[in-house]
Amino acid sequence: MDTSNNAKILLAEKCVRDVDRLIGNIREIKREGITKLISAKIMEIKYSYGEPEDLVPYFSELKKMCSRIIEVLGAERWHQRLKEMKISELNIAHIRFCLNILYNLDTRINLPDDPAYAVDIRIGEIKSVMKHPRADKLKVCNVNVGRVVTVVTNIHDVKENEKLAVALLPPTEFFGVVSEGMFASHNIKDGNPGALPELTEEELNSIRKEVLLYLRG
Repeated sequence: MDTSNNAKILLAEKCVRDVDRLIGNIREIKREGITKLISAKIMEIKYSYGEPEDLVPYFSELKKMCSRIIEVLGAERWHQRLKEMKISELNIAHIRFCLNILYNLDTRINLPDDPAYAVDIRIGEIKSVMKHPRADKLKVCNVNVGRVVTVVTNIHDVKENEKLAVALLPPTEFFGVVSEGMFASHNIKDGNPGALPELTEEELNSIRKEVLLYLRG
C-alpha cells in the first residue's frame, strides 16, 4: 500500500499540525511533546509502505497519544477547560475533529483509497431540528452519529428521527453556529447511527471536494 500518497495519511498530517498550532503551547502538552510524538508516529506510518495489518502497532500508539492529549487537557472537562482558556467554540470543534481523524485513522485506512474516506462518514439520526437564530434559510440539527454533533444545513425539509449520511468535516461557523459536518445523502432506510453508509459516486464526490479543499488550505 502506498501510504506516502494516501489522502488519509495526508489529512492526519495536516490535523496534527492544526492541533499543534491550537494547543501545542499549552504547558502540559508542550512539556510532554505530545504533538511532536504524534507527528513522528504518522511519519513512521507514512513511510512504512505496509499493509493495514502491519500497521496495527502504530495505530495503537497513535490512539494512546490522542487519549493522552484529552487526559492532559482535563479528561471529561477538556472542552470546558479550553473554553476557560478563551479558545473559541470553532477552534474547540476543530481540535475535536482533528483528534477524531487521528484516533480513527485505523478504521479508515481499510476503506477504499479515495479522498472522501479520509474523513469519517457515518449514518446519522436527527435528534432535533431548529431554525437558525440568525439565518432564515438555515436549520440547526443535533445528529446522533455514535456521538451527538451539530450540522447546519440549508435542506429545508429535514425532520427529527430521519436518517442521513453525515460527513464529519472540518467545522465551519455559520452566523455564529458551528457546524461539524454536512449531510451527504437523502433519507437512509437501513443502518444504525454511527455505521458506514453506502453512498453514490455523486455523494462521495461532494465529500471528496471538501477534503481536497481542506488539504490545499
